[in-house]
Amino acid sequence: MRPFTLAAAIALLATPALAQFPPPGVYACVSENGANLGELTLFVAGDYSFKNVDGNSASGQVASAGTDVNPLSGPLKDMQLTGVFATDDTGKTRFRFTGSDGLDVSCE
Repeated sequence: MRPFTLAAAIALLATPALAQFPPPGVYACVSENGANLGELTLFVAGDYSFKNVDGNSASGQVASAGTDVNPLSGPLKDMQLTGVFATDDTGKTRFRFTGSDGLDVSCE
């Protein structure tokens, strides 16, 4: 009986982290002063594409733990951005990234 209880407790603790991966979608990104930076397209399994305002597109991968988003490769990593995301009660997801140089980026 105890091994089952322990296994159930571990499964319940792991479930919220697994359920927190950012939802796939297309998100418009702006700087803290409202300047358009481009479009973030998030696919399943952490793949993403970022198209800047000039129309140039590049892809990469992100890792997610809870609500933290950490670029592993691609343009978000090149910009040294790390971030968080939140989904509200209506299902709208917003990302907030911060760069090592102080750049703040919001995508929704």
